[in-house]
Amino acid sequence: MRFIVFGDSKGKEKGINEKVLNTLMKETCKLDPTPKFIVICGDSVAGSNKEDVFNFQLKRLRGIVEKYHPNIPLLPVVGNHEVNIEPIDDRFEKILDQIYCDLNPCDFLEGYNRTAYYKDFEDTRLIILNAFHYGSTHKISEYQLKWFENTASKYKKNKLVFVHSPAYPTGAHLGHCLDLYPKYRDAFWRIVDKCNIDIVFSGHEHNYSRRIIDDSFSNGNSCYERKVNQVITGGGGEKLRDKYKSKQGIVVAPIAVYHYLVVDIEADYIKVCAISLKGKKLDEFIIVKTNF
Repeated sequence: MRFIVFGDSKGKEKGINEKVLNTLMKETCKLDPTPKFIVICGDSVAGSNKEDVFNFQLKRLRGIVEKYHPNIPLLPVVGNHEVNIEPIDDRFEKILDQIYCDLNPCDFLEGYNRTAYYKDFEDTRLIILNAFHYGSTHKISEYQLKWFENTASKYKKNKLVFVHSPAYPTGAHLGHCLDLYPKYRDAFWRIVDKCNIDIVFSGHEHNYSRRIIDDSFSNGNSCYERKVNQVITGGGGEKLRDKYKSKQGIVVAPIAVYHYLVVDIEADYIKVCAISLKGKKLDEFIIVKTNF
C-alpha cells in the first residue's frame, strides 16, 4: 500500500502556493504504483477570518489536488491556518468538516467536528490529531489524549500518527509547538511510546527533518522505552526555513526544500521516502516489521 504526505502548502495568492502545489502533484502522478490516498499535514491554505474566503481556499485546494489524483481519499490535518491561527470557537473546524464531508473516518472524537479521527487501511491505522482546537492551541488536551490512547491501544500491525504541531521542533518554531506545554507533550509521547506508534508525522516548520525520539527526551524519567521516528514535512509551498537549534536525536537536519513524502507499507516493512520537486531523494528509512 502506498500513500503520499505533504504539508504547509499555503501561499499568498488565493491562499495557496499554486505553482509549487501543481508541480508537487504533477511529480506524484509519475509514481508507480500510484498512491492509494493522500494525507495533507496541515496549513494547507492561508486561512482567513472570513468564512467565505476560507471556504473558497479549501475548495480551490481540493480542486488542484483532485485534478491530478481524482477519486482517492484526502485526509486533512488541522494546522493553525485552518482555524484562523488563534481560534475562539469551532466555526472554521465546521467549514473544514463540510469541505471534507466525504472523509468517512472509522471513528472520531466528539466535539471536534471530525478533525480528530482515525482511518484504517488494511492492517494500518492512521490517527489524525488536532493541536489547534479552540482553547487548546499547540496542546493535545486531556480529553483528546484519552481518545488518542484508547484509539492507539487497539491492535493494528502498523500505526501512524499525524499532528501538525511537532512534539519536538528543531528550530523554526522551537517553543511554539507541542513543546509549549511540556506536561501535555510528554503525556502525548508516552502514549506514542506505550502504544507502539511507528512514526509521528508533523508539519509547521517549513522544511524536512527527521529525528529519533527515545528515552533521552524523557527528562530523566526513563519513561520512553522505544525509539520512534518523528518526521517533519512542511515543504508544500510556504516560505522555507532551515533554522536549526534543537539537535538532539537528529538524523536528518532541517532541509529547506519543497518536497513530499512517499510512504510504502508492505507485509514486513514500512518505507518512507522524502523527495524534492526535482526528484532528488532527501531521505529514506525503513522500519522492519518481521516480529508481527
